[in-house]
Amino acid sequence: MNRRIAQPLLFPVLVLAGFWLLSQLTVATWLAREANQRQADWAQGLSPWRWDFSQPAAVVRPGSHGLDAARGTRDGLDITLPEDGIANLSLALRGERIDTRAVSRVRMELEAGAPARLMLLAGSTGPPSVWLDATVDPGPTALELALQPFDAAPGASRAPPDGLFLRIESAPGTRLTLQALALRAAPCAGSGCPGQPHAAPFFTMPERLLAWRDARLVEHPAAAIEAAGWLGSAARALARLTPELPQAFWRILTLPLALLVLFALARRRAARTQTPAPASRPLAELAIGLGLPLALLLAGWPARETPLAITISFAACVLALALFPAPDPPRWRGSGDRNAWRAALVFTLAAGLLLAPLGGLDDSASAPRDSARFLRYPLWALVQQWLLLVAIAPRLRLLIPDARLAALACGVAFGLLHAPNFALMAFTFAGGTVWAWLGWRHRALLPLAASHAALGLWLVHLAPTWLLRSAEIGGRYLMAP
Repeated sequence: MNRRIAQPLLFPVLVLAGFWLLSQLTVATWLAREANQRQADWAQGLSPWRWDFSQPAAVVRPGSHGLDAARGTRDGLDITLPEDGIANLSLALRGERIDTRAVSRVRMELEAGAPARLMLLAGSTGPPSVWLDATVDPGPTALELALQPFDAAPGASRAPPDGLFLRIESAPGTRLTLQALALRAAPCAGSGCPGQPHAAPFFTMPERLLAWRDARLVEHPAAAIEAAGWLGSAARALARLTPELPQAFWRILTLPLALLVLFALARRRAARTQTPAPASRPLAELAIGLGLPLALLLAGWPARETPLAITISFAACVLALALFPAPDPPRWRGSGDRNAWRAALVFTLAAGLLLAPLGGLDDSASAPRDSARFLRYPLWALVQQWLLLVAIAPRLRLLIPDARLAALACGVAFGLLHAPNFALMAFTFAGGTVWAWLGWRHRALLPLAASHAALGLWLVHLAPTWLLRSAEIGGRYLMAP
């Protein structure tokens, strides 16, 4: 290949290879850590199906009955039974199923104001089956009961149930406080136990590995899925070297991050009043403002249920990076002029045509996408473009004098902020590079935000889920599409 052609292609190829390796190792490490935790839990008789009723996400309220007067407290969920004396709680399974063969008992902690009947109902499609039928006396109760053999109701699906309900019957107006519920089993360690790892074959795309995991968990919900071969070995080593940090650490971290935001605000005020302005430290600012969010993404955040401290940490890093005075504040033209809109439109149409063939790929194994979740995307695209063009690009431009290389560096940073979603990292690397270049030329935010929103929605609409699993990042990337 001609050297003049090969050299410009080498850097993007190396970047994509790095993204691929980062995504593969991150996903495999998460699976290895999850497998280790499941094995440790099963060895103690603990299953993955546990509910802490002090957490609002433990109950799916839209699928429940009798919770109009319920309120969450630090101790649990306080319920006052309605006029029919019945409360039916849909317990959150987060898209998972229950292996009824792997569990044999249920432990419940609650306090009842009167004698109450408790029923545990499980099922998939069709009427649920009674899995437990017991009564409790008034007062605080912590009991562990044997589950009945699970038999699907006539006409119901024989697949592992993906629905679990706790039905409470007592006198109208009875007050109860639900604290915890957990499905349990006999302690089991070694071969033949429910949580033994299932080694997944090697897949060239992490999306395919996760799709294989999703399918396997439908049939074997208690299993732990791990990557095999060199990837699995590396992931297990990384899982041992990178233990999961306790949530107390993240709560403590919010204090220095709050101080960082105040320091950035002070620097910004000084830049407006002092002559000369304080010297910019673009490398340190980028390392702090982008390094910690990337570390949080690779640690598995945000997840399906993200603690407030994690959300504050993300927001504080972005806010600090935005507040630090830019090294060379650009003069933005607001919505941009005709040239800015024309350039954004040309790129959007060209990129849209390049993406169009994705619609012809085999999508037979893909799950339907919920388009409602993307209605907020245009606003999110505006926030991302603002972060790219106002906070990231000026600092990289100061560090890298060559405009083309600086634009590529912006694309790399933008792609990393979508880790570990490999396909999304690849697409945002390409888009971020061009948007940074156009941002420097036209100094207009809205045209590029519109381009970002249009191409993002077009990509999600076209790409099959085996190629683009979802538009999620961090630990939410593991969620089934």
